[in-house]
Amino acid sequence: MVALGVGLTGLGCAGHVRAQQVVAGLAEAATPQPFSPDDLLFMEVAADGYQLAETMNVYGSRSGVFVPLGEFARVLGFAVGVFPSQGRAEGWVGSRDRELRVDLRQGRAVVDGRTVAFEASQAAIYDDDLYVRLDLVEQLLPIRLRADISAQVLAVMPTEPLPFQQRLARDRRAAGLQAVTGPEQVLMAVTPYTAFTPPAIDVNLGGQVARDGSDQTRSYDLRLAGDLLYAGFQGFIGSDQDGGVRDVRVLFERKDPGGRALGPLGATRAGAGDVFTPSMPLGAGSAGGRGVYYTSAPLEALDLSTPLDLRGELPLGEDVQLYINEVLRATQASAARGRYEFLDVPLTFGLNTIRLVFYGPQGQTREEVRRINFGTGQVAAGRFVFRLGAVEQDVPVFAVDDRIAGTSTGEARLAAAFDYGLSPSLTLSGSLARYTPQDRSARSVGVIGLRAALGPLAAQLDLAADSEGGTGGTLGLAARPFGISLVGRHSEYAGEFIDETRQLGTGGAALTRSTDLRVDTQLPLGRGFTLPLSADLRRLQRDDDTDLFMAEVRTSAPVDRYYLSGALAYENEKAGALRSHRLVGALDVATLVAARAQIRGGVTYELRPDPRLSTAYANLDYQISERRALRLGVIRSLGDQGSTTVQASGHYRGSRFDVAVTAAYETDRSDWQIGLQFGFGLAFNPFEHGYRMVQPGVAGGGSVALNAFIDANGDGRRQPDEEPVPNVVLETPAGAAVTGVDGQVLAAGLGDAGRARIGINLEGIDDPFLVGDDIIETVPRPGRIAVVDYPLQVTSEIELSARLRRDGSDRPLAAVELRLIPLAGGEVVAARTDHAGVAFVDGVRPGRYRVTLEPEQAQDLGMSLEAALELVVPPTGGFVRGGDVFIRIRSLETGA
Repeated sequence: MVALGVGLTGLGCAGHVRAQQVVAGLAEAATPQPFSPDDLLFMEVAADGYQLAETMNVYGSRSGVFVPLGEFARVLGFAVGVFPSQGRAEGWVGSRDRELRVDLRQGRAVVDGRTVAFEASQAAIYDDDLYVRLDLVEQLLPIRLRADISAQVLAVMPTEPLPFQQRLARDRRAAGLQAVTGPEQVLMAVTPYTAFTPPAIDVNLGGQVARDGSDQTRSYDLRLAGDLLYAGFQGFIGSDQDGGVRDVRVLFERKDPGGRALGPLGATRAGAGDVFTPSMPLGAGSAGGRGVYYTSAPLEALDLSTPLDLRGELPLGEDVQLYINEVLRATQASAARGRYEFLDVPLTFGLNTIRLVFYGPQGQTREEVRRINFGTGQVAAGRFVFRLGAVEQDVPVFAVDDRIAGTSTGEARLAAAFDYGLSPSLTLSGSLARYTPQDRSARSVGVIGLRAALGPLAAQLDLAADSEGGTGGTLGLAARPFGISLVGRHSEYAGEFIDETRQLGTGGAALTRSTDLRVDTQLPLGRGFTLPLSADLRRLQRDDDTDLFMAEVRTSAPVDRYYLSGALAYENEKAGALRSHRLVGALDVATLVAARAQIRGGVTYELRPDPRLSTAYANLDYQISERRALRLGVIRSLGDQGSTTVQASGHYRGSRFDVAVTAAYETDRSDWQIGLQFGFGLAFNPFEHGYRMVQPGVAGGGSVALNAFIDANGDGRRQPDEEPVPNVVLETPAGAAVTGVDGQVLAAGLGDAGRARIGINLEGIDDPFLVGDDIIETVPRPGRIAVVDYPLQVTSEIELSARLRRDGSDRPLAAVELRLIPLAGGEVVAARTDHAGVAFVDGVRPGRYRVTLEPEQAQDLGMSLEAALELVVPPTGGFVRGGDVFIRIRSLETGA
């Protein structure tokens, strides 16, 4: 920060140009590659049975797992300094003669005279640190690493004795190191429900013409979202291929992760309109229709017997890929009535990363990330959790077309479930439902069960009976032996009990037995590379003597700048005396990081009963400029009626709209098609008090309107005479947004998760002594704009130099922990000297401070101050040269 501040101040007009270049660089760096703010993981750092850090900010994305080199080195006891504005890190490892230098711009590191080259996808400056992928960390430091994302543990395996191993005598050293780093400053943006807010609107229009005139189509979808009647309102209107209205959906919803969505009635989420009922452990599955729902369960937690169903809005022309713990699980190429839907999503035992990657018709790519804890389903002792849903099945609030009705369409469906914590390790669960399975009569079902934690083992037991004489029981077990996630479930049924959670409501023969086993692990392949591997096995036996066995293995991994995904699926079905076998597979590749070109391609194939290629495809997206892109594609369908389709499209992404022109040619029949797609959004700008045309997406999730200013009087609210602050960078899941000359910016793309965290980067502002909060946290909801006054205060940057005094001379001393203690009382400020023995401390409030050594490090290394040092921080802020801190060390062997 000081180097940046001095440089910009001294350059005048040239400095302003440089500042804009810095902001542009920050905006580019904030784009979610190789990771985004939503990829944040809080991981424990452990080695040899010791906890080195209770929590560390680690980012896990499809590119890999990244750790902050500066903070991580401090945890291990190495003297490594990071210089974010210069894109480099320097220091030494173990001893001063083993120098470490990392240059991000040159893509090169030097360790003890050895040069290590690395790719842009392996390191990035982020949040005032240099985040480095694990495979590169292992080449820089004498360690091996294993990241267990589900267990939230980063295991360190030293290859030689490390400094931290000599300083683990005291318990909870990690808490002390965390205090050195300093807590994040989080600004909470509260958005209370109101009677009315101007809705956010998304419009997507599409049309197509063909050579023979038979494939001419016109379609559209319209989304509205905002507050109405003290609830969040979402509306959707979608057409068929002839331009007629096909779907109309409405939803009034309230949510609160704190459990006060309905005030005294509690609830983390509740709604009325077009909704879905909760799924039971046995019996009734989740179903949609017009009705109501209520839940007080945590928004991001599931138990072993509750399937995860993912549903959400999918705009016209978009397709979506689902990744579970960075393994590609499923793809949906087009919207079904305006939605995507992934049912019974398999999860691992522990923390799961759910990543939805959306590919838009105008070439845009966006991601939504959720973290879900999948475990025993226990609740705290004495706590009561309730879930309720009631719908008229498959009937929307507004029925505008003639739908194909099933036997259960229009039937009432009611499901209620509860969990009660009997003890810290035992929970009682129960549920009741009235439902009509497909092609069956209506019935009622009751379920009672227990969830228990038996040491490292999670167990669930459920027993069910229905009004038609059917019974069922299921036992679920989960554990993580040797870092391998094992989740198993076995169910037995009698009396034609219908379990929709396993046979998805179909009207075929009833199940008599079902068994599921899911195995997830990460295979270490050397040099820090791990291969995630996921296997699912299922066996279903029915009362008509049919027996179906299914097995699927999936993996995904980054290779250089590409992301490879592969899958094999085996199916063995016995029906009477007949038995069939089928083995199929798929391979997909996509680029992770590229300057202009991005590639997606893949093949599907069959190995049994007839080995052959089924389909092959390839897409090339080429970024012509910041706003223009070209997409080329080819799809080949093989087999008896094979065909080849060549596709081309041009895309323009304006600041206020997206447009795409597409063309396709089928070579075998000489058929051609030409299409046009146009999308835009309308957002109400709270600063201008009027609507603004923006890119589409504002109605699908939350937004934030930031008002950055210099808070001269310290009241946290902007006064007319307080100056705006331009060039503040917001790091949102959709990319970077930068405040203008008025200090204001409107940023969309926050999604609809339980909470959203928006990183703030201040490196591009002209005054390096302005500080503000690091994170904005809010509860996003579709169409709602969180208006945030973002106050910045003038503070000082302190420079302190640690000098080792010995034999009448002195020299710089690196990695010294210093403390600035305010004489008037208040928060102690922590500092650490870099490889040159200099510590720069940002954001120091005005006052008088006494400089001391950190007690634990001083005792461990035998350090003491030669003389006391005090410094004064002026109320006007600015740069303060605090002077030299002279240190003596009792013995050369202890660190001199």
